[in-house]
Amino acid sequence: MTEDVECALCHKPIRSAAARERRIGSRCWRKLTRAQRAALRRNPRDIRAVLSRPVPTSDGQLPIEEEDPTP
Repeated sequence: MTEDVECALCHKPIRSAAARERRIGSRCWRKLTRAQRAALRRNPRDIRAVLSRPVPTSDGQLPIEEEDPTP
């Protein structure tokens, strides 16, 4: 039988093997940004350090420059 593991964020029991390995439940995992998930995949032990970093306000997409319609 597997040991009971709690989510590091919400402290609810984790069922799936992937969630147990990363120590974050699937509900909390989906709430994280892409950058946070990537950082946790690299080093799952740095949960608190990753969550304390500010999240960028943009999604990485540059704004479209509007062309002047009048010549």
